[in-house]
Amino acid sequence: MNSVHANLYSPMRGSLRHGLPLKPVFSWSFRRRMSTPAADPSQSYRSLIAVYTDSIRAADFKANIAILFVAFMMGPILYNYTKFPSYLPIHVVLLPFLIVYFCLFMVLIPRYPRRGSKNFLVSRTATAADFENVSEDEDEIEELKLRCSVLSELLWWKSFYIYISFTVSMISIVVTIFLLLYVWYTIK
Repeated sequence: MNSVHANLYSPMRGSLRHGLPLKPVFSWSFRRRMSTPAADPSQSYRSLIAVYTDSIRAADFKANIAILFVAFMMGPILYNYTKFPSYLPIHVVLLPFLIVYFCLFMVLIPRYPRRGSKNFLVSRTATAADFENVSEDEDEIEELKLRCSVLSELLWWKSFYIYISFTVSMISIVVTIFLLLYVWYTIK
């Protein structure tokens, strides 16, 4: 443990051994180091890009798992559909599932935004000359800022679609439980 992490938790402020929770103790030197600007101004943008990229991958993973969950949730509904009330058409029963599938598909579909497209080439016939590196600090920082804004927007839309699909799924689960209970009690 280095000195920065050693100063964060002091054994004198409480520990689990004494039944008290650990309380962080920040030293002034730690706060001073966090408030000083980085030596490389592009490093903070690179770190932010890495976090956005990891979050986008996590959103894609959540969408893949949710697609399987919705498929398992749809099985009992389709199996018991003939026992539902006659005034409930199949279109109404399957509509929440279609909404969820559409939202999850929109999470998984790759997007190539127009903003920043001159620096992000997607081509089947790309050559090495298409990726020449121009090393100008001002342009590099502007490109990193642009990449951060594009990834931020992409992550926002993915999170929005996951939120919609999660909300519709939770409402559908409650309605499904009531429908299955209705079917179960009316048959007996």
